Amino acid sequence: MANTREKEHFLRFLRGRGQRVTGERLALFDEIFSQHGHIDAEELLVAMKARGLKISRATVYRNLDLLVESGLARKQRLGSRGFLYEHMHAGQQHDHLVCTGCGRVVEFVSPGITALQAEICRAHGFVPTRHTLQIAGLCNRCAEAAPQAGLAAAPSTAGRAVHV
Repeated sequence: MANTREKEHFLRFLRGRGQRVTGERLALFDEIFSQHGHIDAEELLVAMKARGLKISRATVYRNLDLLVESGLARKQRLGSRGFLYEHMHAGQQHDHLVCTGCGRVVEFVSPGITALQAEICRAHGFVPTRHTLQIAGLCNRCAEAAPQAGLAAAPSTAGRAVHV
């Protein structure tokens, strides 16, 4: 379940923009914070409907955009699956490895990369507000299968992004 601090941040964000706090918005907030990985808008809609919530596709997309604007969700293209969303916690930063064979997504944190980014920004007089780093390649399983299946030459779009 979502951290109270994130929910309070979202409520302040909505009120600051003069937008109503609706049941659908709060349900979407709770649903995305209950997910432990990357999810697309359609999967989110299906999950909410499976819980018996009545919400439209347009409402899901509109409110996902609000969560992104508030800084509580990140929207990005991971591999060839289209846009995926994930919830963010204050101070949380991570990067991704994306298998071009099976679509597996691995999150990682690297203090070395963080330090290098800070050094690069200082050297160029730049103040970072966010960053994304995505390394595409083959996971060990797909790399081992590549010679037999030709995966290296023709990556598959199959697979669901998973949080590991």
